[in-house]
Amino acid sequence: MKSYLIVLLGVLLLCTNQVHLLVCFTCEKKTSNWSCLKPSKCSENDKHCVTTVASFGVGLLSFKKKITKKCSPTCLEADMDLGMASYGTSCCQSFLCNIFGHVAPKTTTQ
Repeated sequence: MKSYLIVLLGVLLLCTNQVHLLVCFTCEKKTSNWSCLKPSKCSENDKHCVTTVASFGVGLLSFKKKITKKCSPTCLEADMDLGMASYGTSCCQSFLCNIFGHVAPKTTTQ
């Protein structure tokens, strides 16, 4: 019984000392979000899941769309809309949080 408790205590100590790594969906320049649903463990330095979407189109018609998802140590959110072309990034910091294939809308404070 005593050895069982010592082993259990050792396992608990090992589990509490482990670093919980971030897991993000990853892909590179895919045209569909269905191709971007591969989960990947991020490195110890990575703190963000980043989604980048570049598209070219008119109105609701998107002629070309490229989605990139990755792990990143920093978050640099950038948005650019030139009418027919747009580029945007979105960051999040939780388990598989970058599931969607679009950039989250930015909220403004008044």
